[in-house]
Amino acid sequence: MKKYLNYLILLLPLIILGACIEEYSLDALPPTEEDAAFTFQASAESDNIINFTANSEFFIMNWDLGNGSTGTGKTVTGTYPLKGTYTVTLTIFNAGGNVTSTRTVVIEETDPVLLDKPLYNFLTGGPSAVDGKIWVVDSASAGHFGVGPDPIQAGYFPEWYQAKANEKAGGGMYDDRYTFKLAGFGFDMKTNGDVYINAAQGPNFPGAVDSGVGDLRAPFTAPSGLSWTIVEPETGFPTLTIASSGFLGYFAGSRTYQILSIDDDQMFLRYIDQANAGLSWYIRLIRAGYDSTSGGGGGDPDPDPDPDPSDGTLTLQDLIGNGSKAWKLKPAAKAFGVGPSPGSDEYYPNGEDLSTARACLFNDEFIFNDGGLFEYDAKGDFFGEFYMGVDTEGCQPEANLTGKPGEAWKSGSHTFTFAEGNESTRSKITVTGTGAFIVLPKAFNGGEYTAGPPTANKSVTYDVLNYVKDGNKEELTIIIDVSNNGTVFWSFILIPA
Repeated sequence: MKKYLNYLILLLPLIILGACIEEYSLDALPPTEEDAAFTFQASAESDNIINFTANSEFFIMNWDLGNGSTGTGKTVTGTYPLKGTYTVTLTIFNAGGNVTSTRTVVIEETDPVLLDKPLYNFLTGGPSAVDGKIWVVDSASAGHFGVGPDPIQAGYFPEWYQAKANEKAGGGMYDDRYTFKLAGFGFDMKTNGDVYINAAQGPNFPGAVDSGVGDLRAPFTAPSGLSWTIVEPETGFPTLTIASSGFLGYFAGSRTYQILSIDDDQMFLRYIDQANAGLSWYIRLIRAGYDSTSGGGGGDPDPDPDPDPSDGTLTLQDLIGNGSKAWKLKPAAKAFGVGPSPGSDEYYPNGEDLSTARACLFNDEFIFNDGGLFEYDAKGDFFGEFYMGVDTEGCQPEANLTGKPGEAWKSGSHTFTFAEGNESTRSKITVTGTGAFIVLPKAFNGGEYTAGPPTANKSVTYDVLNYVKDGNKEELTIIIDVSNNGTVFWSFILIPA
């Protein structure tokens, strides 16, 4: 039976900003209190998940859901795991000004189901961790901090700059401690007196000085009573927001972070520079006490970046079998990823097994036939990304590519050549044709597509990093250097279909 929700209504006074949005005529009528009204009701899943709907639709509609989350548009959904009273605010704008409407939602009981989530448990240690979980910057590992473009170009990793191990020592970041608690969504930030900040943020931190390792070091003690929220969209990465004046690692104006990957021991985050358009920052945090460099603290070491090809040299017969052989991605962690060395997925997805989240990628078949015929079979679906010209990202019917710039990446036939390696060179597989690829359409030698269509009759060559055939086990690891200078590689582990 649904619990009763007490709804209290409080409409704030009308606020008219006659000078805003100058491109509209000044004689436009401002919105009214009635225009800003909205309704809400509990969802079918839980009385603690509330759907909000505005009565009208306006040029700009901004929601504050009272739980640390925000939204835009006519309809939004808020999740409230904990018992309590939440104030929800809708602000609407038109050419004549704006008006704000506020309603109070009372959640009668805590919903434990909404709290027992893998993402929350990874972040906080779960209900049993009464004191929460402490995170620190992974200073001992290369690539723990860096910067790349916004929007992304080569992928979700700091492609422009990656800090070396302990490169920012003395900057004020490595001795900070961040504690996330499940109870009350509490967040504690211990700075040991100073923090590391972007130079553009200097005016906001009195006493900021040159850090000696680039940018600024500033005196800062975080206030108590901070909190955190997570928003999990239907598509894309979850976002973690630190309330008020708290933040994580290097401060560039943002307190909202995309969670690119997280597990019990490591967390990799991306956030947008608020003062420098076109920059996105990356930072890797680890559980306090975890040694990410040894591979013995629960993590696995990266594969050997340059194994001896004689340990598993692929032949043409291995590739095509008895005249036709289909290969697909191995459904396991590290079977698909990008990193700074061959076989590494350090940049993405950093040990995460994507075979469920991207099932449409792992069912694709790449078929090599006698006579040099190469076929790609998407099995009716594909993992769409915006560079293909599709409207949404994620698994979707292959038919969505029809008429789009990436249509040539649909299932089709191309050609291939094979060059067998030896003790000093790797075997190479080259596929040729408009839209020819193995596993990842956007990756080619020395770069990645940022928009379709693919180059006509283009050849793409993949190096064979390793080949294993032992009884019933057969695995083929291929790599492609998208940086053209040996600094960024995509790696794929294939198995017979």
